[in-house]
Amino acid sequence: MHVGARWRRRPLACQPAPLISLTGAAFPDWTRQRHAGSFGKWLGNWQEPAADHPPERSPTATAAAGPSAEPQTAERLTESSRWIAAEQIRHGVREYRINTAGELEVAEVHRPRNWRGKAVDRFARFLLPDGYPDAVGPDYAEYTWWRGRAFFFGGMVGVFSTQSLLLAVGVGRPSAAPVAAALQWVIRDGLGRAGRMLFSQVGTGFDAETKQHRLAAAFVLNAACALETLTPLVPSFFLPLASVANMAKGASTVAAASTRGAIYRSFMRRENLGDITAKQETVGVAGDLLGTAVGIVLSRLSAHSARWSMAAFAGASLGHLYSAYREVKSVQLRTLNRQRAHALVWTYLEQQRRVPSVPEVNRSERVILRPWLDWLHAPNMQLGARLADAAPDAEALQYVLRLYRHERYLLTYEGGRVRVVLRHDATSHDQLKAFFQSREFWRRYTAGGERHARNRELLEQSYRTTQNEFAHFVRECRALGWNTDTVLLRPAPRRVTWK
Repeated sequence: MHVGARWRRRPLACQPAPLISLTGAAFPDWTRQRHAGSFGKWLGNWQEPAADHPPERSPTATAAAGPSAEPQTAERLTESSRWIAAEQIRHGVREYRINTAGELEVAEVHRPRNWRGKAVDRFARFLLPDGYPDAVGPDYAEYTWWRGRAFFFGGMVGVFSTQSLLLAVGVGRPSAAPVAAALQWVIRDGLGRAGRMLFSQVGTGFDAETKQHRLAAAFVLNAACALETLTPLVPSFFLPLASVANMAKGASTVAAASTRGAIYRSFMRRENLGDITAKQETVGVAGDLLGTAVGIVLSRLSAHSARWSMAAFAGASLGHLYSAYREVKSVQLRTLNRQRAHALVWTYLEQQRRVPSVPEVNRSERVILRPWLDWLHAPNMQLGARLADAAPDAEALQYVLRLYRHERYLLTYEGGRVRVVLRHDATSHDQLKAFFQSREFWRRYTAGGERHARNRELLEQSYRTTQNEFAHFVRECRALGWNTDTVLLRPAPRRVTWK
């Protein structure tokens, strides 16, 4: 298709005038044209370019025109006008220029599109949020790709597990009792709903460990489906096996739904959470439907061979798990949980005040092992400790109150652990500051601390370092896009009041 670039004019007196395209053809379109006036004031003091230095064409228009644009066309675009601005339109770019007479000229450069390009454009508008890619984060495309794959394989897994359940309950056998089968199915569904209620008690863990719970949901779902595929082998145990499997599915559903919001919020670059959610649901439904269709075909082909049926199920399950893993690894969360906070503070203290970027930390984050274990994010810290554990005697209590008289937390080393007591009005900022000091204390402790001593000299040194460095650390984190206003360090709910 020909790339159309055309200039549209209208005289100042608003009388119709023939429009001249750069290729010599007339187009019965309209444009706006006026002398510099207020528009010129908005542009500032610009000067007409010298003859030996003609202005270059905008890179946006050049990219939109593509290789099929003629060099003569680009030259004629810049002969008598100065490029001012360009804006994206549906199928190309609209350029704004001012000619030597001080008049505004508008031109449109259309991208060549064949039937394939039109199909891709419609498909993208169906699955991608409005304003993509500027309206979402850079990790949105990769996440969407692997999410679609995960739903595809999940649909296949669901076909095999449902087929096994129907066989186990007696569907298709002449001797099957319909009422008994229906009753067992209802009991199975009821226990599945109970599993959802029990797993909802995880609470704030869904926000702090979003990736880990999202991946755990995929593992639990596949384990539940695997258990359902075993029910035809022992039909007499259908009810207990199917009930446990459905409870696990309920827990998986709660985990997936509870972590979805935190992931979608990380994609936001505008107030478009609803649009992102709608498009992601579209991707999920499309992937699930396609996977279900492929699963039905495979189940029909392997219906007479248990070996091939299990092989197909195992392949779909592994594909689902791998896609779910890549899905959560592609997400770039900017909130600070314990693992990400540890990575930031450790790098800052060990590498001359360097703060790692958001992609760097998210790529190295562990999502399979339990990252909330202390050995993964030393120091061995108890955030929200009891005051009696942190200061077991009067002398220790007076010491920490004097040392931290300007803080909303108390940090000590007692019983082989770093213990942080939080005041009743402690904020996320105070929690992050206590975490920073605990990491600095542990760094000094591993270099020369005593296990069965209170190490007060190290406490005072780490506190002085925190006073000098923490403000700079927070500024560097914010400059790189980290959210330090709300941290998810999951302290114990204990709070203490002191003067």
